[in-house]
Formats: sequence, C-alpha cells, structure tokens
Amino acid sequence: MSKRWHGFWRRGPRSRGANVERQALTPNLAAMLGRDDLRDVETPVAVGPRAGLFEEVGRATENNFSYLAELIGFVGACAHATLRGRWRRVVSWQDALDVATETGVKAVPIVLLVGFLMGVIISFELGLVARQFGAVIFVVNGGAVAVLRELGPLMTAIVVAGRTGAGFAAQIGAQKVDEELDALRTFGLDPVEFLVLPRLLASITVVPMLTVFADIVGLIGGGLVMQSFDVTYLQSYTQLLGAVNAWDLVLGLIKAICFGLIIAAVGCHRGLTTGAGATAVGQSATRAVVSSIVLIIVIDGLFAALTS
Repeated sequence: MSKRWHGFWRRGPRSRGANVERQALTPNLAAMLGRDDLRDVETPVAVGPRAGLFEEVGRATENNFSYLAELIGFVGACAHATLRGRWRRVVSWQDALDVATETGVKAVPIVLLVGFLMGVIISFELGLVARQFGAVIFVVNGGAVAVLRELGPLMTAIVVAGRTGAGFAAQIGAQKVDEELDALRTFGLDPVEFLVLPRLLASITVVPMLTVFADIVGLIGGGLVMQSFDVTYLQSYTQLLGAVNAWDLVLGLIKAICFGLIIAAVGCHRGLTTGAGATAVGQSATRAVVSSIVLIIVIDGLFAALTS
C-alpha cells in the first residue's frame, strides 16, 4: 500500500480491533483502492503526547515575531516600490479614489457614531468622579486631551481595521485564489505596485480625515454631557481652549497616519499570503483584523510611552 493511501485509511480515532471496510465507493476510487490490504490499517494510530502550555505559548510567540519580521520586510518592499517610481505609470488614480471612497466616505457614519458615543461616555464617567471633589470643570480638560491624543485616532483605527482591513485581505486573497495575481505577473505587473500601493495611499490619507471627524463629534458629545453637570457650552469651550493645544491634535493625526499604514499593510499582506480555497480567504480576513488591532494598540502604547 502506498504511503499516501495508508495515511488516508489510518486517519481518525477508533477502538482497538475495529474492522475497516470499503462501502459505497465510486468506481474509479474503488479501482484505485481495490488492491490495498485493509488488515494493515486495522491497528489504531499511536498519538503522540500533547504539547504543554509553555510550549504552545513559545510557539505562538515565535510565530508572532516571525510574522512581524515578515510584515516589516513587506512594508520595506512597498517603500522600495514607491521610491522606484514605476507605480506612477501603473497605479490607476481612479482605482485609488475608489478605494478611498470605500474606505473613507462609506465609513463616515459609523465613525461619527463611535466618536460621539466615545465623547459622551468618557465625559460622563469622568464627571461622576470629579463631582465628588468639586472639580467638574476639569473634566473638559481630561476629556478633550483623551479624545484628541488617544481615543479619536485609536477608535477610528479599530473601526477602519474591522471594516476595511478585512476587505483588503478578502479582495486580494480572492484574486490570489482565482490566480489573478499570477496573471498580473505574466503581464509584467507587480502586484505590490498595482494592488497594494493604491490601498496604502488611500488608507494613509483617509484615516487621519476620519480621525478629525471623530475628534469633532467627540468634543461635541463631551460638551453635551457637561451640561448635565451644570457646565454650559460657553464654559466648556473656554476651558477647552486653555486645556489643549495644536500638538495634541497633531499627535493624534500622526498616530492616525501610522494606524492607516498598519491597517493597509496588514490587510494586503494577509491577502497576498492567502492559501488555496475559499476557506483560506476567510481566514486571511480574520487574521488581518486581529493582527491590525493588536499592532494598533501596541503602537499606541509606544506613542504614549515616548510622548508622555
């Protein structure tokens, strides 16, 4: 019996001494397996010991670092393709505009909703605590800084990662499964220049714009909540001008640019490394969302440590 079919027959758990039979096989498969001796596969397969907790954690850590190194190399390849300048002749600006529309314009409603609720929630929670110390007016300071520096770009990036990052991975993954990437290479087109760069440019441009919208509605939501603590809009506005400066907004936009780069890079990389079959496309989309959100939070933590 060949090793291939021997492994096929031995797959699956069964009790010791159980009989193995062939039933309802198609004629061509029955002819291929008709010469095999089933007595060779009646013995259950010996299962090795399961890996321990620390071994599994070690393997997962090694895989994550390997993926991070691979992603850095992919971003470097994208930067090299950009500096090479060929993408100006390859990239269709209409395609880039379509990607930006899909990424940005259609994401505005959910970003506005999340941004408004974010401002309402942070101001309400801070207000409950500050009221105990008679310092409700300083909630405007804390809420405005939190929205502009942290929550605005962070929540916007998470929304875009879940909505758009998965879309990038699924689109490019489906093209790879359909062998469209091979067709591009056959025509002398680099998939990085033709597919990845428009998405990178669109994401880097759109995410900061969405962040500005999230910041505005977040501050409006915070001001609305402050009225329930007897702080008028005029008082909130006056306190806001003294609490924040241009650097708070600029820092949030710098974060948004980095987040946009990460979302597009991870989504496109997961799409380009998609395996065979429709299931692999779904797995790539899921992994793109998870990897993007994790990297976004890690980068946000690095920004907080370096700018505090």
